[in-house]
Amino acid sequence: MSLRHAHAIQIAEGTLTQAHGQHLSALAAFLPTLSVSDSEQLYAPFGAQSSTFIAGTLVSTRGRFYDNAATVSANWNLFDGGKDVAGYRAAADTLTAAHTGLEAAVNKTLTRVVGAYEAVAADQVRVQADARIVAWDHRIVQMTQQRYRHLVASRLTVLQALQQLITAETTGINDRTQEVEDRETLARAIGIPGHNRLRVAVHVPGPARLPAVVAPVNRAPSVVAARATWQAAREGVSVAEAGYWPTLAVTAQYNALGLNPGSAQTAFTATRGSNYTVGLTVSWTLFPLINTGGSVESAAGQTVSAEASFRHAQVVARQRREAARSLYQTAQANIRAAAQGVRWAHETVQLTKARIRGQQDSELALAQAEVARLQALTTERVAVLTRALAAWKLVRADRPQRFATRLLRATLMRASGPASHRRR
Repeated sequence: MSLRHAHAIQIAEGTLTQAHGQHLSALAAFLPTLSVSDSEQLYAPFGAQSSTFIAGTLVSTRGRFYDNAATVSANWNLFDGGKDVAGYRAAADTLTAAHTGLEAAVNKTLTRVVGAYEAVAADQVRVQADARIVAWDHRIVQMTQQRYRHLVASRLTVLQALQQLITAETTGINDRTQEVEDRETLARAIGIPGHNRLRVAVHVPGPARLPAVVAPVNRAPSVVAARATWQAAREGVSVAEAGYWPTLAVTAQYNALGLNPGSAQTAFTATRGSNYTVGLTVSWTLFPLINTGGSVESAAGQTVSAEASFRHAQVVARQRREAARSLYQTAQANIRAAAQGVRWAHETVQLTKARIRGQQDSELALAQAEVARLQALTTERVAVLTRALAAWKLVRADRPQRFATRLLRATLMRASGPASHRRR
């Protein structure tokens, strides 16, 4: 859905189409041009005798007549100061920038989608856990109030249980609100108007394996696109400097003429070849040179800006890689800590049950242990989702050329797995 609807991808696709057109136009500068024209007119002199040039032919007449003039013209540029070569190179670099720009837009969009997807999935995990925790807190309040009535617990303990219940209910409300907001964020990342029809699984599939070898930063699509844009800007300087040089072209023209004093139709049908011309055309604009100088200065300024963008893209790509590795290492540490917390919470529940069987503890302690276990499980599940997102960010940073392919393959396998199992 994001590949079809995301705003950034649609803009990048439009830019790529435009670059293709510019590339074809730049190629046309090396090819000859051919034009054909035909005109029919009534010629009526004011004097008794007159002469005129029609279709390259000197025509003398004593009265009015109809003429039909057909012309075929050809022009082939031989030299224009290198403007055609530089323009073609700039168009080729622009096309490269558009290709890699589209790849960068896809990677960025899919990363945003995965991040928003993970946020919604984590919200769902929290909302489900909130409902169960609130149910346990209700039981804790009831048991604490009962203990208070039997003078086993104090009023402070009851108030603490009520405060814990209100906190759990508030957390549930906040998590449901956050889920709605994250669904809207996911819809915006995908590029669709609404979020009500979005269905999010509670598990984000991670990459099958992480990159073993780190790719050079200069191979990142955003860096490649910025470098190509810089190269196109440098060629733009050569295009502007071509204004200082003369142009040389071969021209050829073939003329056909038909005459008749009384019938335009006869003049058209009687049109015959009359002459042709072949020659060289040299054109050199000497003044004003300020226009060309201004164009060169403007192109040089664009080159400076493009180079700065290229350097910035390198820095961003390098920072993205370092941040991705740090984020993944942190996610791994959180997974280990969360798993240990789950083991301890489960052990606490088992020990509390054993103490209840030995009449050393109460059901209230078991309820509190169950709440702690649910909280630990929630933390672990969210940590798993966070690690999947961190792994995909690491793949994008280290292997940007394969990021989209691997992500789509993983999600398609995740989506088609249960259906395939049912078919088998």
